[in-house]
Amino acid sequence: MSSVNLKINEKEIPLNELMENMLTNIILGYLKSAKKTPEEIEHIKIEIEL
Repeated sequence: MSSVNLKINEKEIPLNELMENMLTNIILGYLKSAKKTPEEIEHIKIEIEL
Protein backbone atom coordinates (compact mmCIF):
# COMPACT_ATOMS: atom_id res chain seq x y z
CA MET A 1 0.00 0.00 0.00
CA SER A 2 1.33 3.43 -0.87
CA SER A 3 1.02 6.71 0.93
CA VAL A 4 0.92 9.91 -1.13
CA ASN A 5 1.21 13.43 0.28
CA LEU A 6 0.81 16.46 -1.95
CA LYS A 7 1.74 19.97 -0.83
CA ILE A 8 1.42 23.14 -2.88
CA ASN A 9 2.99 26.29 -1.42
CA GLU A 10 3.48 24.33 1.84
CA LYS A 11 -0.28 23.66 2.04
CA GLU A 12 -1.35 20.02 2.27
CA ILE A 13 -3.72 19.06 -0.56
CA PRO A 14 -6.05 16.20 0.40
CA LEU A 15 -6.19 13.31 -2.06
CA ASN A 16 -8.76 10.57 -2.25
CA GLU A 17 -7.74 6.96 -2.87
CA LEU A 18 -8.27 7.23 -6.64
CA MET A 19 -5.96 10.27 -6.91
CA GLU A 20 -3.32 8.60 -4.71
CA ASN A 21 -3.37 5.50 -6.92
CA MET A 22 -3.22 7.52 -10.13
CA LEU A 23 -0.22 9.59 -8.98
CA THR A 24 1.57 6.48 -7.72
CA ASN A 25 1.04 4.58 -10.98
CA ILE A 26 2.03 7.52 -13.19
CA ILE A 27 5.29 8.06 -11.28
CA LEU A 28 6.13 4.34 -11.02
CA GLY A 29 5.45 3.85 -14.73
CA TYR A 30 7.80 6.70 -15.59
CA LEU A 31 10.55 5.56 -13.22
CA LYS A 32 10.43 1.91 -14.28
CA SER A 33 11.11 2.96 -17.87
CA ALA A 34 14.00 5.25 -16.89
CA LYS A 35 17.58 4.01 -16.95
CA LYS A 36 19.42 3.33 -13.68
CA THR A 37 16.21 3.05 -11.65
CA PRO A 38 16.59 0.42 -8.91
CA GLU A 39 14.57 -2.73 -9.51
CA GLU A 40 13.00 -2.48 -6.06
CA ILE A 41 11.58 0.94 -5.17
CA GLU A 42 10.68 1.51 -1.52
CA HIS A 43 10.54 5.31 -1.23
CA ILE A 44 10.26 8.18 -3.72
CA LYS A 45 10.56 11.88 -2.93
CA ILE A 46 9.90 14.45 -5.64
CA GLU A 47 10.21 18.20 -5.14
CA ILE A 48 9.51 20.68 -7.91
CA GLU A 49 10.35 24.37 -7.53
CA LEU A 50 8.68 26.63 -10.07
